[in-house]
Amino acid sequence: MRMPTKFPRNQRGTVLIVALVMLIAIMLLGLNSIRGTSLQVRMGSGIYDRQIAFQAAESAMREAEVAVGPGTNPVFDGSAGLYPIPAPVADGTYVDRWSVAGTGWVSGTAIANGPRTPTPQYIVEDLGEWPDPPDCLRQIPRDPLCLSSRYRITARSNSAGNANQVVIQSTFRPQ
Repeated sequence: MRMPTKFPRNQRGTVLIVALVMLIAIMLLGLNSIRGTSLQVRMGSGIYDRQIAFQAAESAMREAEVAVGPGTNPVFDGSAGLYPIPAPVADGTYVDRWSVAGTGWVSGTAIANGPRTPTPQYIVEDLGEWPDPPDCLRQIPRDPLCLSSRYRITARSNSAGNANQVVIQSTFRPQ
């Protein structure tokens, strides 16, 4: 008959404790990597949404250029997103129309991109006539086409959930 083997007192459960500590360490390492991966996914999604919003705003800018381009006769009366030459306020500065709540934005064509379909908006401001080329005013005799119209086009678009707003602006001269 065999006698049961007795374990030395100082080795009881030592392997179990070491294994549990190792499992806890591996679990913490795995949780940390999952958290880092989910953060990278959210950042990538934000960059994607911003790019879609930028493309939509750029599309609205192209629509505005067509609206005031050659062959059109736009009326800058404050309707349909067409505003006259900005007038200074009491202290001599100018108010940015794109930051005023009462500005009437024109909705551009919605950009379909999967589940996201941002609708961009734009406004056009008349900046008056500018010399083109810049030194044409000094020429004698002056070219009758020296002065040409300039417009400031501001376009904006929001991403999905309005997390990112893209505003782009350009000075446009019809050809």
